[in-house]
Amino acid sequence: MRNFYTLFLLLFFVSVDYAQSKNVVVDKAWVNEAEEWTDFQYAGKIVFSINPNEEAGSLRIGNYDFLYDFVDGKAKFASKTTYSSAEFSHPRKVSASTDKQGVLNTTYEGTLVFQSDKDYYSVIAVITILEKNENVLGVKMKLKDNNRKEYAFSTKPTS
Repeated sequence: MRNFYTLFLLLFFVSVDYAQSKNVVVDKAWVNEAEEWTDFQYAGKIVFSINPNEEAGSLRIGNYDFLYDFVDGKAKFASKTTYSSAEFSHPRKVSASTDKQGVLNTTYEGTLVFQSDKDYYSVIAVITILEKNENVLGVKMKLKDNNRKEYAFSTKPTS
C-alpha cells in the first residue's frame, strides 16, 4: 500500500508540473524569403510549449515538417523522428519592446536542440515572442546565420 501511495504522489507532482506548461498552436504561418512574406502550410499542427518554471524565452517546438524545413534537413539523424520536436534552450534576451497596442515583443538568441537517443543536432536561432496580458499572440523565428529565411506565426491557446 505504501508503494501505491508513493506512486500516487509522484504522478500528482508530475501532472501538476506538466499542467503548468502553456501550449499554443499555430493558427496562421508565413515565411519570408527574398523580402516577401507568403503563407505556408505544414502537415499537422505546429505547437509551442512554454514552461514558466524554465528560463524566460525557453520553449519546445513540435512539428516534423516545419523543423525539418527550418534547418534545411542538414542533420543526419539515425531516426528521422528526431525532427519531430526541438527545444529552444539557454535563451539570452536580445531586446524587448512594447508597441502601441500593448504587445510585448521579446527577442531571444539561443540554442535550438534536436535530441533523441544517440541523435543530437543544434543550431543558434533567434526567436521573438509576442505577448499581451501573458497570452502568446505570435512567434517569429530564424536561424542566426541565415538572414534569407524567416518564419512568423500567429498562435492560439490549446483548449
